[in-house]
Amino acid sequence: ENCGRAARQREERRDTTHRERAPVPWNLVTMTGSTARLFHARVARDADLAPTSSAPPQQQQLDAADDLDLVSKDHEVERATCEYKCLDDLYLVGDRVYNKQYAHLYFQRLQNLGPFIRGKVKKKWPGLPVRKILEVEPGVECAVIGTVYKDMKLKPSVLDEYAKDKSLQPHLATTKFVSPDDTLLLEDEGARMALQCRPGPGRQDASAAAAVDPIDFVSGVCVAVRGVEEEGGHFQVTDVCFPGPASQRPVPAPPSSPSPPPPKYVALVSGLRLGDASADPLPLQLLADYVTGSLGDAETVGRIARMVVVGNVLGEVAEVPVGEDKREARESAKSLREADIFLTQVASSMPLDVMPGPSDPCNVSLPQQPFHRCLLPSTTCYANVGRVTNPHGFEMDGVSFMGTSGQNIDDVLRFVGHEDRVGAMAATLEWGHTAPTAPDTLPAFPFVDRDPFLVTECPHVYFVGNQPKLEVALMEGPEGQRTRLISLPRFAETQTAVLVNLQDLSCHPITFASSVGN
Repeated sequence: ENCGRAARQREERRDTTHRERAPVPWNLVTMTGSTARLFHARVARDADLAPTSSAPPQQQQLDAADDLDLVSKDHEVERATCEYKCLDDLYLVGDRVYNKQYAHLYFQRLQNLGPFIRGKVKKKWPGLPVRKILEVEPGVECAVIGTVYKDMKLKPSVLDEYAKDKSLQPHLATTKFVSPDDTLLLEDEGARMALQCRPGPGRQDASAAAAVDPIDFVSGVCVAVRGVEEEGGHFQVTDVCFPGPASQRPVPAPPSSPSPPPPKYVALVSGLRLGDASADPLPLQLLADYVTGSLGDAETVGRIARMVVVGNVLGEVAEVPVGEDKREARESAKSLREADIFLTQVASSMPLDVMPGPSDPCNVSLPQQPFHRCLLPSTTCYANVGRVTNPHGFEMDGVSFMGTSGQNIDDVLRFVGHEDRVGAMAATLEWGHTAPTAPDTLPAFPFVDRDPFLVTECPHVYFVGNQPKLEVALMEGPEGQRTRLISLPRFAETQTAVLVNLQDLSCHPITFASSVGN
């Protein structure tokens, strides 16, 4: 009896302590009185971006105090619905066998893109013979199709890990590996040859330098080069031909009616970093309240048909001293619980796709496989939640989307001489491949029978997550292709999400900013 009484007293003390330490929820809508006035929240709705604009518009800051409109019980807004089709079958990995050579992946890439390049060569250079590298004759102009390899002195090597002389590793602390000494080589199924991308000694013609500049190329790009083999075995390049943007289906026309139907939207957000102690939790709660209809104009929010979380759902776990494995496990579990709570709140109101990113507990090699169900137990109970891959492809009412969590563009920019992220996105469509640097410098699964990163159909919307800032552009192809390019910023740093209009592919950035004051 004494033991039972003591146990009950300990349980009562534990409950009291738990109640005293229970955190106050960061839900601005539920705050009342002076507590709510301490937080001045702004919801910035940007003006619609012009279809040809490549720069984000000036943002109009609105006071959320005038915009905190709860949906009344007698006025319920029905969520807009769209016909949804997931296109991730190509990215799913069955048997994870890692003892294969990457040569199969490069072979599949060239075999699939080669016919497209050959067709472009016939249109661009009619009558010009196409030769294999071993068939090239000195002094005879021809075109050669192959895969580019960029030889870079500053490029990291796995052997650097074993270098005893640290002075031999000048590139380990850099993020750019471009130098004036970079050279290009071209490989096909039988051989390799060096490309002379600048005018040779004594030549006044600068067309070669204008046609091919190594600073704009990365390894893994399939291309056709036009030129002549000169003394020494170098191939003097005068022009290049890429696969070009793939064919594209037209955007479905809206149904004809006297009054046009209201637009539908897809919400894109990346870099939430849920569970990160350094991140501000208030913008996250404002985002959840907005997409669920508790904040803002319910009619507008109701037209958001789907939300896509583009990688880096979880924040980085704080460093813990060596040997404290249990503490690290608790920090990881805390991040997962917070992510599960946030995503469950969103999924209870609207369809949701969750993509993994570089900081998430998934495989590192591309394509990243979906989150395991046990990591998000409450979220995955909803049938409208899609645990999708990275890259991720889908259709909404016939509008095709293709996106990544950012690793492909981040890696490309390490090996080129510019920082134009939407320009790099357009280049990947021109190259016909979303991740050309894989598997050379970007980890990838050793596929044998296919290359899943090929762009066989030009998407209507191409988005890349976890970028420094928001950038939007419209790429127009030679055959009438029109692709909206969206470089999504990290939400934890910019508090910005993007709504994509399914009718005209226009973008509407929404910024949730919080500040403390009177």
